[in-house]
Amino acid sequence: MISENAKKWAKRAVAVTVVAAAALSFLGAPTGAVLRIQPAISWPFLAVLILTPLLGRLFCECLCPLGALQSFVNWLLHPKSHVRRVCTRLPASRAQLAVRWTVLCAFVALVSLGFGAVAWSVTPYSIFGKAMVLFAPGVAIFALVLVMATVGKGRFWCNWICPAGTLFASLSLKSVCRHKVGGGCANCKACFGAVRAGDAASAPSDGDRQGGESDLTRRDTIKGVAILAAAEAVEKTTDGGFADVSLPLVPKRPATLLPPGSVDRRRFNTLCVGCGKCVKACPSGIIRQSLELATFGQPELFFQTDFCRSACRFKCAKACPVGALVAGDPNNKRNFHIGIAKVEKELCLRESEGVSCSACARKCPKEAISFVDDLPSVDPNACIGCGACEHVCAARPIPAIRVEPAEQQWESKPKDDAALIEEMKAMLDAGAACAIARGGFVVAQESGRGVSPLLKALDDGRLQGAIVVDKVIGRATAAMCALGGARKVHAALMSEDALSFLKQHCIEASADKLVPQILNRDKSGRCPMELAVDGRNDPADMVKRVRAKLEELRRGK
Repeated sequence: MISENAKKWAKRAVAVTVVAAAALSFLGAPTGAVLRIQPAISWPFLAVLILTPLLGRLFCECLCPLGALQSFVNWLLHPKSHVRRVCTRLPASRAQLAVRWTVLCAFVALVSLGFGAVAWSVTPYSIFGKAMVLFAPGVAIFALVLVMATVGKGRFWCNWICPAGTLFASLSLKSVCRHKVGGGCANCKACFGAVRAGDAASAPSDGDRQGGESDLTRRDTIKGVAILAAAEAVEKTTDGGFADVSLPLVPKRPATLLPPGSVDRRRFNTLCVGCGKCVKACPSGIIRQSLELATFGQPELFFQTDFCRSACRFKCAKACPVGALVAGDPNNKRNFHIGIAKVEKELCLRESEGVSCSACARKCPKEAISFVDDLPSVDPNACIGCGACEHVCAARPIPAIRVEPAEQQWESKPKDDAALIEEMKAMLDAGAACAIARGGFVVAQESGRGVSPLLKALDDGRLQGAIVVDKVIGRATAAMCALGGARKVHAALMSEDALSFLKQHCIEASADKLVPQILNRDKSGRCPMELAVDGRNDPADMVKRVRAKLEELRRGK
């Protein structure tokens, strides 16, 4: 049989290992797996829960970093009166049981009603994680727990408040490996240390005596006051998280913007414990913990200092220990949609100050922003909600473009050329003049008449390596495709001359219908744009002539 002393030191070793691994995981060490045993809706925790009736409160004894730290602080400040509270485990008082079960019932109710963020904030790993990422309210709660352990000479938080502690205590009442008290025990509490004459400090505190009189000495009181003062100083230094803080460049959103890979919002609010691992893992530093009551401590995205970059490959989701964030394909991160950008046109500098700003369109990695009537317009199919546009927007004090969360995040997969052409043909049927695809995705669609839509796409640099689908392709528009560097062109109607020209420039071309030539709008003769480039073969010269002809027609009107 293993001696009690050997068990004690084995559990201490495990506790030290768990605390060290949990702390180091927030500093970049690959020890984040230990966080998966925390109280949450996850298989590792459920496994510990199932084993509790057999092994007893193993979680509370050596797998909980907050419990281990409380025991260490208590032992450090009260070495003479230190008692292995878990070993003796005297019956809880009625007051203690009332508080325990009230907190547990409130916890279950809050999780059921969608306020999981508030409920999880009183669980040990959540408190520990918030302190490790220096989330001000979390630091304050963490300090409060340690202060109570110091003043109360025991795991006050574990034995009175922690819902996980209440659950484990209930399941371990009849555990096979529980610590047993001999049948001759008269509940004299002598095992808590006899009170020597003139040494009241060795007596148990109110929490340990289960309703007995307090024997705190003046020295204990002074120590408690000193620790409280230190905790208050830390809270003031970090602003406590409760002062009125004006965060510039943070537009109001209809709901919090969740990190990439989050499950649906209701499940996320239930699963996320607010441990802060995703906050620490984000290389851009755009994930912060919420101060709102309904989402307290849970992560949300802010784009004041940076935006969500594709190069991170779901580092935040990979760090999540409870499954609230699920990583997608790391090689397809740039096609993972977390939201859609919306433009407040009255705030845009183009509208409010007449400044020709194009920062949002230039920064967008998906080329989802174009200009319609000289104002930015977002293509909802191309936008992934990365926040690059919001980050660079020069409008003050609130950016003119903001990212709103998607109802359900999704990952779009690249399509082959045939599927893209069919998708773009459907866009033309719906009213678009031309559509452009690149990298397996439709990146733009333009509206308008004649050659103007495709000419605009050429000026925006959208044709390089692209698939172009247009309603009508003649020799003039074929020159634009060649000059822009398109690799494939399809038209509902294409002239034989345009088909030959495109093939000469090594551009794959196809059409639903081929005609000898493109006619003008009243069918009385050839299109004026075709006449402007007749006999020409240099794409740059041909496009120049098209521009001149357009200007001539505009002046003629």
